[in-house]
Amino acid sequence: MTQPLVSIIVPTYNGSKRIAGTLTSIINQDYENLEIILVDDVSTDNTVEVAQRVLEESGRKFLVIRRTVNGRQSAARNTGINAATGKYIMIFDHDDLAEKNFVSSLCNEAEAKEADVVFCGIKFFYEAENRLEELPVTLEPKSTSPDYYLRAWARSKLTCIYTAWNFIFRKEFLDENKLRFTETCYWGEDIEFSWKAIAHAKRVSVVHDALYRYIYFSEQTSAKILSDLKNKIWWHKFAMMAFYRGGRCIMRHTKDRTVRNYALASAVTREVVRHFTLLARSKDRKEFDRLLKTLKHKKIREVMLSSWKIIFYEPELFFKVITLLCVPGIYYRLRSRGD
Repeated sequence: MTQPLVSIIVPTYNGSKRIAGTLTSIINQDYENLEIILVDDVSTDNTVEVAQRVLEESGRKFLVIRRTVNGRQSAARNTGINAATGKYIMIFDHDDLAEKNFVSSLCNEAEAKEADVVFCGIKFFYEAENRLEELPVTLEPKSTSPDYYLRAWARSKLTCIYTAWNFIFRKEFLDENKLRFTETCYWGEDIEFSWKAIAHAKRVSVVHDALYRYIYFSEQTSAKILSDLKNKIWWHKFAMMAFYRGGRCIMRHTKDRTVRNYALASAVTREVVRHFTLLARSKDRKEFDRLLKTLKHKKIREVMLSSWKIIFYEPELFFKVITLLCVPGIYYRLRSRGD
């Protein structure tokens, strides 16, 4: 039986040190019918030259796209998705690795279940510590209903849907629903995209094994962001809005009360509260007070106050919300001291 074509999108920017290893990991997959689409986001090093050499020697079908304007990761991913000709789409970061059966396992599951979306577990490798942490999916695939997986997520039984690179998506499904990465979002875009995809899908399935290997290393962008509080605050604005857009999409597409309550009351509200906490810890009272004005908006207050619906599961979040809305000065003083 003919294998369906799988398009693997690899966006890259100045990834010359690691791109060869990543592409080799893709080339060595035990799945034959692949097309590898490398999207260079105006690198200033020799990333393209290194990648071109590896790809030309591989015997695999490939395409190298060189963008003329740096649009960051979301834009590069969209460029690759638009150019893809495969039945299925996979997203691969330019500094990560995968098990040899990563593509075949997810594609075979998608074909068997006629699923729009399939995801698997993840391995996290901490390079500095030479430590590998596995996060398989323990949830049994008793249903292909999106609500089944979203309900498990709401009950903290599913933690692998905050990324995009451990997924396979049916290309026609993405096109029909106009699903693309939000190009103005520079952090948290994976969360928004995967949540929207699951919410729109007719059928979802899962592979238990941890097949994608995410590499933590000191030079990566996320490590630099998290190492500086001021920098983290700026980037967290994007994540907060990504959670909001993703949560709103889930709200519109699910009829499950547990999922609806969790999508905004917990997932979104927690990120808003976290942002105020970061501002307090940085002792940025001016920005803290400026952002407080947004909490006067009726719809935003409704979202925040909806945290009462999950008070038995997350009581601390509800009391943080009440303090922030009613006595923000006290919230600021407590959090600025680290209490």
